[in-house]
Amino acid sequence: MSGADTDLPLFQQYQLAFTAHIRHPRLHARPEGVPAKRMRVYNEIVFNNLQSAVGACYPVLQRVLGKRAWQALLRRFFAEHQANSPFFRDIPKAFLAFLPQVETLPPYAVSLAHYEWVELAIASADTVTPMLTAEGDLVQGIPIVAPALAVLAYDYPVQKISVRFKPRQALAEPVHLLVFRNQQDEVKFVEMNAMTARLLELLQPGELTGLAALQQLGMEMGHADSTSLITFGAALLEDLRQQDIVWGVAV
Repeated sequence: MSGADTDLPLFQQYQLAFTAHIRHPRLHARPEGVPAKRMRVYNEIVFNNLQSAVGACYPVLQRVLGKRAWQALLRRFFAEHQANSPFFRDIPKAFLAFLPQVETLPPYAVSLAHYEWVELAIASADTVTPMLTAEGDLVQGIPIVAPALAVLAYDYPVQKISVRFKPRQALAEPVHLLVFRNQQDEVKFVEMNAMTARLLELLQPGELTGLAALQQLGMEMGHADSTSLITFGAALLEDLRQQDIVWGVAV
């Protein structure tokens, strides 16, 4: 215990020693006066709660790494991470932030973990749906996309990774994925091309008409034939509405 710690009241010194031992039993001795059997109960309860919270969010990463590597990773996170949120639901996010500093992970692990965490983030996102009409002209009006929506790009095919498929190298071109919550509060995943992903990024703020977004997209792509692009774009916007990605038009 440092000199600064010894200036603390005795009960706080005891709390620090108690929690230090729970975090890393091999590095920090069990506090005096606590029976070993009782201490083991505290150790198991706290770690098992952490394991449940993290494991539920990252089932694929857990299976891909294997039991031994997963347990070692959790133990390191448990010992080293300094929590700055009182909310239990924030533990998976803290775990995601911790992963880049672990040098022994497969190169795709952080991307896979992010892809798995996004499902929780979208499912629990607090959103406000603007005023809209389900019907309406998606080209001349302002299309409103699902309020809980993330347009993602990864260097690995994270949606395909499993125990049987572990990519050895990054993709030549990023894979574009959409994660959104539909009007039935179901989280959905969609793989899409780069153009559709960019169109949704342009529409997400809810400020551009469909026409303006398509024109902006055409400029970025260097598309000379604006008429064909808008015709194609109108059909694409309608398809996004049918998939419940676009909810309607702003009123």
